[in-house]
Amino acid sequence: MESLLERDGLIAHNWYIACLSVEVKPGQVIQRTVYEKALAIFRTESGKVSVLPDRCLHRLALLSQGEVRGERLACMYHGWEYSTAGAVERIPSEDPEQQDSKKHCSKVIPCVEQDGAVWVWMGPEAPTTATPPWRFPYASDPAWEHYFMITDFPNEVTNLAENFMDVPHTVYVHKGWFRDEKADRKKIPHTVETHNGRVLVTYLQKEDEFSWGAKLLLNPHGAPMLHTDEYIYPNITRVDYIFGKNGFVINSQGTPVGPLNSRVYTYIAYKIPFFKKLLKPLFGFYTRQVIEQDVEIMHNQGSSLRLDGTLAFRSTPCDELHVQIERLRFYGKTDNPLLQSYTAKKEINFWI
Repeated sequence: MESLLERDGLIAHNWYIACLSVEVKPGQVIQRTVYEKALAIFRTESGKVSVLPDRCLHRLALLSQGEVRGERLACMYHGWEYSTAGAVERIPSEDPEQQDSKKHCSKVIPCVEQDGAVWVWMGPEAPTTATPPWRFPYASDPAWEHYFMITDFPNEVTNLAENFMDVPHTVYVHKGWFRDEKADRKKIPHTVETHNGRVLVTYLQKEDEFSWGAKLLLNPHGAPMLHTDEYIYPNITRVDYIFGKNGFVINSQGTPVGPLNSRVYTYIAYKIPFFKKLLKPLFGFYTRQVIEQDVEIMHNQGSSLRLDGTLAFRSTPCDELHVQIERLRFYGKTDNPLLQSYTAKKEINFWI
C-alpha cells in the first residue's frame, strides 16, 4: 500500500486540526500524528501553544514524554530545553559559560489556535495563509449552542467526506436513528454545484423528514426543512438542517493520520427555542450514536480496501457529489489550477 504522502501529494500542504484546545492545558504536552508525522504539542505556563516534531535533536527521544518548564519543553532523556520557536535554549550537561545551544534548532511546525482547535500547517514551506481559512459556523453567536466530538475512523478522508454527505446511506446505516427504511420511497430532487474548490448540494424536498426520534429533538413543530451539504477542499464537510428560525449544523474536519486511518473533529452547533444547554447531553448522546454507525460502515469499507487497495468505485448519476469530491481532490494532489476554476452544476434525483 502506498504511503499517505504518495497518495495525497500536494493535498498534504494545508492546515489540519492536530487537537482541540481543551486537550492541551497549560504546562502540558501531548502527542498527535498528522500525515504519519508524530508531533509534540505543548502549552507553556503562560498559555502559548507550540508544535514541534516529536523527536529530540540530541538522542531522538520523544519530546511528547518530556515536561513543560515555564515557557520551554524539556526532553526527559538529557533535559535539553526547547523554546516555542524550536530553539534549544539550555543543555544541562554543558558548561553554562561555554555551551552554544543556539546552534541547535528543531523545525517548528506552524500552528494557530482558532475556534477551539489547534491547527497545524503540514507543508514544507511557509503557510500560504496566516491562519486557517475555515471558521466554524456560529462559534461566537450566543444564540447557538455548540460542542466538539473526536472520532477515529479506520478509513481515509476522501471516503469519510463522501460518507458524511451521503444521504441514501442514512436509510440503511442509520436506520431508526436518522431515517427509516420505507416501502414508499420518496423522490429527492437536488442540485450539485462545484465551484471555488467546493461542492454544494441543495436538497429541494421540503417534506423530507427524519425518523421520529430525530424529529422530536430537532423539529418538534414540523417546520419545512432546508437541507444543504457542502464539501470544502481539502477535507471539510458541512451539513446544515434549517427549520424556520432554528437549525442544526454538523461540521467535520478529517485529519489524515496514516494509510486508511483518520481522526475526525466534528463541530456541532444547534439553535432551538428553549432548554438548549439542558439538552446538550441528549444531543451529544444522539450524535455519538449516529457517528458510531458511520465508524462501523467505514470500518467495513476500510477492511475491503486493506485487502485490495484498488479504488474502482462504480458510480451512477445519483453519485454525482462523490464524483465531484474525487475530482477536486485529484486536482489538489498535483496543484492543478482547475481546483479553484472548475465549475459545474447538475440537477439530480434519487429515491430514499
